Amino acid sequence: MNRNKSFLVMLSIVVLFGCGIGKPIDSPNNYAIVADYPDKTFSKKFETVRIDSVRVDSPFNNTQMVFRLSDVSFETDYYNRYITEPGAIIENQLSTLITRSGLAENTVPYNASVSTNVVLKTVVTKLFGDFRKDQTPAALMEIQFILVDTSAARPDIILEKKLSRKIELADKTPQAFAKGLSNALTEIFDELVESLNKA
Repeated sequence: MNRNKSFLVMLSIVVLFGCGIGKPIDSPNNYAIVADYPDKTFSKKFETVRIDSVRVDSPFNNTQMVFRLSDVSFETDYYNRYITEPGAIIENQLSTLITRSGLAENTVPYNASVSTNVVLKTVVTKLFGDFRKDQTPAALMEIQFILVDTSAARPDIILEKKLSRKIELADKTPQAFAKGLSNALTEIFDELVESLNKA
């Protein structure tokens, strides 16, 4: 009897362990930040603009989404992330923005072997979801842009501007957050091309 009980217990453990092995591990959800480009176009101001590598300040410089849960608490979310590094996402769209706006004939990446004196430097200083209790959830984005003419011995700053947006969200979900960031980037791009046109 004892032997049969022991056998049944061992069999149950093996079955339970086997079920655990076959269970799939949840994979992360991937999101993109996609801006709508402005319809307005401008007269050409630059022949070629070099788009410098977009830098993202820590702790927002990885693929995991960052959420603010209290005044002093920020957390990254392993299961909800960007499809690639946020700096690369914004950098790719900046190039299209500048040429579509008509402000420059061409853009080149920072590592291209093309001679140009006009360089756009970009630093993302804020990129998080504000999910604090008793507050309307929001997506926050802040980006500093510096357009530099490097033709002189001492580089000349054509434009220096820090643009920020806070987009309120319908709910505290990663989907709503990604959409909010896309809206924030759209508004920042709108203001950037207007500022570049006036520079």
